[in-house]
Amino acid sequence: QLSPADPNGFNQLFLQKELEIILGEMLLKNFGMTYGAALLPLLGVGSVAGAIGGMANKISKYFAKCILSSGAEEEDAEMVHDPLALDMSLMELISFVNINQKMNSPDNSDLSHVTPLEYLRRGESGYGDMAYDLGGDEDFPNVFDVEKEFAVYVHKMESRTPDYDPDDRSFPPPTEINGRLLPGLYLGKGDLKCTHTRREGIEHRLLCVLLNKLSYNYYLLSKQGDNNDKEELFKVVCNSTTCSSPEQLIQALVDCGHQVEVCPRVILTNFGMQLCVKEDDGSFSYIPTAVMLRTGIERTSDSKPTYFAAPHGGMDINISGPLIGSRGPRPCWIQFYVAIGGLTCFHPDEDIDCPWAAKTSLSEIYSHDDAIRAVRMCAVIAVTFNRIATELNLPFGGYGVLGMCNDSATLIDFAIRGKVSSYPLL
Repeated sequence: QLSPADPNGFNQLFLQKELEIILGEMLLKNFGMTYGAALLPLLGVGSVAGAIGGMANKISKYFAKCILSSGAEEEDAEMVHDPLALDMSLMELISFVNINQKMNSPDNSDLSHVTPLEYLRRGESGYGDMAYDLGGDEDFPNVFDVEKEFAVYVHKMESRTPDYDPDDRSFPPPTEINGRLLPGLYLGKGDLKCTHTRREGIEHRLLCVLLNKLSYNYYLLSKQGDNNDKEELFKVVCNSTTCSSPEQLIQALVDCGHQVEVCPRVILTNFGMQLCVKEDDGSFSYIPTAVMLRTGIERTSDSKPTYFAAPHGGMDINISGPLIGSRGPRPCWIQFYVAIGGLTCFHPDEDIDCPWAAKTSLSEIYSHDDAIRAVRMCAVIAVTFNRIATELNLPFGGYGVLGMCNDSATLIDFAIRGKVSSYPLL
């Protein structure tokens, strides 16, 4: 049993070691198979182990002095100032991630053969019963009529989704981290709501599948000179227009009364490390978090390193109109970027509904002509990144090697405007 004692003695050491174990377990469990596998070697790297150990040391020191002490040594208590940052740059972090993924990828025979290009052909990185393109007898139509089939395929996905409430905006319930040592601290989003309903999320996902399948057509067109059998282009019919590219579909939506806004945007990211505190009345208070990383820049006076809060960014596409984005107060939100899940493509972009999660626009809303150009460039970059990742067998679909989420979108922004306004991660 812990009792008031020397804050530099056994009590602090005991707390520090237990906190190190809890922090490591929390990181691995929270990030799941992909992130967890990525973090496994990092826990053995000196700089990262030191970062976790240093964090645990400061927390345990605070506990020992201010909680476990009798109060006699209160004058010795000190303020703890620490950025809680990983003492490594983003590219150093990604290099360890890629080495681990290359050497120690889980052996999953169902997924190991699926390349980024194949995922792009399917329209998403989903697989199994919850994928839109199930293959076989329920193969996705090669000519998709938006006005006739969009609602039909949304309903099919709804029927396969367990515990489904179309108007639900809640997130999964948070899970307690360690009730004995960290009482009240939970992993999860607490009582926060999503910006869109579950039905809207399914609709956004289906639109992304259509755009990604149309993007794959650019890969097929690039192979026209090959002697292999020609694969038929995927097409979408919208407003009596047959579309074979993403920009044609966006133009068809505009022509039938939809408003489309395209703009690069960023937000602080915590890579899924969501924390909240359970209050006495059973409600949860969310804790905004961010991942702090070293920039490589130091202050000349004392060589103190500077850190930055890692951002997530992408090319935002907001759509509202009679067919898409008509159900709720917000339009359909999708975003183009390269994801650590292994695919550069259009993604659904629902998020937590709170003020501090609002995105920052990196430019003015693009003009109509620039928006159409940007969507076309998204398709070309999707094919380029996924083809390189496939042919070179890059881990995470090239994430980190070819660029981060920000980079895949800012390449387009630079082509459109001749400048970019986000922190360079490439």
